[in-house]
Amino acid sequence: MATLEEALYGAIRGSLDRLPWRKFSVRSVSHLLAKEVIECSRWDKDGKAYAPDQYTLSIHPRETGKLERSPPDVQKELALDLLKVLNATGFLLAREPHITLATDPTLPTGEIRVIAWHSGDPLEATDEHKEVHETKDERPAINAFLIVEGSRHYPLNQSVVSIGRLPINDLVLSDIHISRRHAQLRFHDNCYTLTDLQSTSGTIVNGRSIKAHILRPGDVINMGTTELIYGQDPSGPPGVTPPYIPPFKPLRDRDEVTPLDLKRNLEAETSILNKDDST
Repeated sequence: MATLEEALYGAIRGSLDRLPWRKFSVRSVSHLLAKEVIECSRWDKDGKAYAPDQYTLSIHPRETGKLERSPPDVQKELALDLLKVLNATGFLLAREPHITLATDPTLPTGEIRVIAWHSGDPLEATDEHKEVHETKDERPAINAFLIVEGSRHYPLNQSVVSIGRLPINDLVLSDIHISRRHAQLRFHDNCYTLTDLQSTSGTIVNGRSIKAHILRPGDVINMGTTELIYGQDPSGPPGVTPPYIPPFKPLRDRDEVTPLDLKRNLEAETSILNKDDST
C-alpha cells in the first residue's frame, strides 16, 4: 500500500493544487485513495486485481464554498492521474476511472472522505472468470463448510467465495476490524485455498499470518476479531462445533516431557517387569 500511496501522492498533487479552495492535505487524499483501491479491488483466478472505476471525494461545504469555483477539468485530470498510477502499479480496470468532487455537510471540517466502487462486476467481462463457473470439474465435490463464531454454519458450495464486510461479499462478516474485501476462498484440485486480499488486519490460520493457505479440516481462521473453523463432512456440518486439536505439538513443546509422559513410561516399564517375573 505504501508504494501505491507514494505514486498517487506524486501524481495527483499538481491537479489538487489547482483547486483554489483546497485546505485538505494531499497526503491524506493519497492515503485514502490507496486504501480504497486495495480494499475495493476484485481479484480474478490468476490473482490479477481489478481496481474500482468510480470515486467520490467529499468535504464539508463550508471549506469549499461553491464547487463551481473549481476548474472544470480538475476532475478529469485527477482521473487521468489515477489511471496512469493504476496502470503503472499493475492494477487492471474494466472501465476508465471517473472522479467526482462533492460536498457532505455531515463531515467534520478539515476531514475528507474518499469512497470507491465498481460500476459493474469487472470479472463478469472476462472469459477466464466465466470458465471458473462453467467448468464442471471446478465445482466443489466435497461437503465443506465454515463454522462462524462457533454457532453459524456457512456451506461452501461455490468454486469462489468472497469474504468481507461489504454486502456484495458471499460471506458477509459484520466486524469493523475486517476489510470490506478481506479474503477469498477458491476451489481447485479438490480443496479450498484461502487467500488474503491485502486486508488491513490480515488473515491468520492456526495462529500464523498467511497470504495463501490450502485449508484442511479443523483449521482455525481468524479475521479481525472473528473466528472461523473449516470443516469437511460427507454427512454435512455437525450439530455441535468440535474443539480444535492440533495435529502435533508446537515446535517449542516437542521435546518437553510432561507428567503424563512420565506416567505412561512408568506404566510401560511396570508392564515389562511383570511380564519378566511371570516367565
